[in-house]
Amino acid sequence: MSSIQKWIVLFICSIIANVSSAPFAYGKEDLKIEINKLENRIKKYGILLREQEKRLKNLEPSEPVRIDDPPWAGLSLPSHTESIRTVIKTGPRIPFKTIIDKPDYKRAAYEKYWHSTTGRWSYMPIRIHYALHRLFTNYDIGLSEWYDFEHNVGLSIPMFQNEKALDMYIVIFQTKVTDVYTKGNQIVVVGVPQRTGAQVITITTKNVEPINKREALLVQLATQAGQEIDYSLISYVPPDFWSKQKKNLKDRTP
Repeated sequence: MSSIQKWIVLFICSIIANVSSAPFAYGKEDLKIEINKLENRIKKYGILLREQEKRLKNLEPSEPVRIDDPPWAGLSLPSHTESIRTVIKTGPRIPFKTIIDKPDYKRAAYEKYWHSTTGRWSYMPIRIHYALHRLFTNYDIGLSEWYDFEHNVGLSIPMFQNEKALDMYIVIFQTKVTDVYTKGNQIVVVGVPQRTGAQVITITTKNVEPINKREALLVQLATQAGQEIDYSLISYVPPDFWSKQKKNLKDRTP
């Protein structure tokens, strides 16, 4: 039983005690008024209890449990990978576009919209996941998912929905990106570590040629010397995604 529940039980017990002794202190009409007041107070604290339980559920698991990172059913690593140095030396360097560059940006320890009264982004295992990493990847495919992505990383990111070549958005904290390489199912983002900073770059999936398109892409943030700083896994989506969506919509239109 939580401390809030215990407090409510004690409060109700005190009410019962007051009601039991009420006939000696009040007349019949006064007693009805007092009972109504007490019933309203019980209802009020019942609502408060349910609200607090809901907020607690938004914050943590219902039972003490170990949760691995990421705290959801994640993708598996591709079956074939090369060392970062090999990708840099033998893989093609691909173009990238910087859409956000804030060299003095400092990540917040806490944002107001992560509060449990909001609930959508307050779950502690999710918050810890985002605090552990400095590299995040996404496509501009689902608006609701994109909305969550922005609030979880703490940045407002423009989305383009490029019809000619699908953009992969790569969010990087505390690293100045210099180059991007790819080989097979790997993408290596090379940069210089920094104390501050936030960058968002885009690459197009037409420049990525995975060995196995059904397996995940391994996106690695690394130094020029080949030391991994962080990594992210993301499904491969072909570059004609948006053009197909447009065609399908056109075909369904009478």
